[in-house]
Amino acid sequence: MRSISTLAGLLLAGMTTTSAVVGSSTPFAEFVVSFNPGIGSGFGVPEDVLGPPEGAGASAGSFDVYTLGVQGDLTLELGSRCFDGPGADLMVAENPLLAFATGNSFAELMFVEVSSDGNTFVRFPTRYLGPDGPFAPFEACPIGDFVGFAGVMPVFTSSLSGTDPLDVVAAGGDAFDLADLADTPEVLARQVDLDDINFVRLVDVQAGADFDSLGQQVWDHGLDNSASADADAIVTFNATATFDLSRPAVEMELDASGFLTIELHDPEGFKDIKTGLKASVNAIPVDFYTTLLPFFAIQPIDPQTIRLVTGPIPPGFIKARLKVAAVDGAGLTSGDAISLY
Repeated sequence: MRSISTLAGLLLAGMTTTSAVVGSSTPFAEFVVSFNPGIGSGFGVPEDVLGPPEGAGASAGSFDVYTLGVQGDLTLELGSRCFDGPGADLMVAENPLLAFATGNSFAELMFVEVSSDGNTFVRFPTRYLGPDGPFAPFEACPIGDFVGFAGVMPVFTSSLSGTDPLDVVAAGGDAFDLADLADTPEVLARQVDLDDINFVRLVDVQAGADFDSLGQQVWDHGLDNSASADADAIVTFNATATFDLSRPAVEMELDASGFLTIELHDPEGFKDIKTGLKASVNAIPVDFYTTLLPFFAIQPIDPQTIRLVTGPIPPGFIKARLKVAAVDGAGLTSGDAISLY
């Protein structure tokens, strides 16, 4: 997570590096580098994961996907360089759907890995917080059971919906922040540059056979241990294709003491995003002002920035995925996502 007060200078510096900008300057994956089909692969082709998402909403899964197969993987080259900017940096779209009676997800999980050069990859940290499986086929599970995985949140943006794929809340999908990788050995050794991410690898998680970052056995759902993920698309929120100094910024942080902070910033002044704030909890939209804001103390920082603080949130009090987005008067957007557990 970058300090918003120094963000502009950092991003401008990033634009002048000698790193090549790859592809056709789109905020999506544009090239298939390699794929290793797992058992049960065969629906769709790897090229179905290129370009923008084709989500089918909360109650249906998209068929514009490539099935990885059990423990299969797919490596993609991005259409423009992704970097560690404000809030969420990229989103992975799979095709989960929600069981509306419970709000749980039919999750088929993927590990997500990123690379600067296409050779050295680093995996986003994961946590599995659910019970031991296996589970019955098609049994849905709480979204909050999964931290750092793709394949959990339904995808709402598509070519038919008209929903902005760069809107962290409205687009849906599983959002990732490159800052979560800052302390990994590959980044510390400068083998992976978080301001020069050009490749993403998606790896199917096999229920009961794979483990999270703390060594906990992972169980997803779908078709018990024969389930495999269906990859739809990758969206880069912070990339050379979308870089604009006038974009708003959203940063969320849950500190070790349990205090949750939301920082909202707009270069044109906070009033530029005041009517464009939105949120969701476990993929369900909530009204920012009537549902979320009453829980927070408001701390004005300057005319462009406010900070909202709540807590402490007791450990285990809630397991949820919170998303917040800001859209300014020009339609530019930024957002962030955080797991509460």
